Amino acid sequence: MSQPFAAPEPVERFTGWRRVLIVACAAGLLATALATGLGWVLGGPAAAGSAAGGGIAVVLLSALTLLIVDLAERHAPGLTIVAFMLGFVVKIVLLGIVLSTVQAPDWVSAAWAGLTALAVVVVWQTAELLAFSRMRFTVTPHS
Repeated sequence: MSQPFAAPEPVERFTGWRRVLIVACAAGLLATALATGLGWVLGGPAAAGSAAGGGIAVVLLSALTLLIVDLAERHAPGLTIVAFMLGFVVKIVLLGIVLSTVQAPDWVSAAWAGLTALAVVVVWQTAELLAFSRMRFTVTPHS
């Protein structure tokens, strides 16, 4: 029987965002590897390198957002949504800076890089949605 005025037991705060990050990264990297292999077979080393570059860019930028959300949920749970939006804005700004300032080498195939990036975004979002749907949220009483 619990005592009415007993202090609540401390509970370690664990979020599922780290799992979502791991699942989405694994799916994104697998899609990138498959596209890179397909690029190698169909278009040679340049196509494979372009596919790898497009896929890795999506994985890194998307992982940045989920990492920010995971850190916010662990250290400042009330700021998770703000952190998510901040992560999204940072991701878009970084992508804009990279696309506008970095000159792609002549061997890069825009088609392979772009189509792989698009495919990895779809795979990433699907994996993220599936992992998110399996998350369990911790509900802590207000003190």
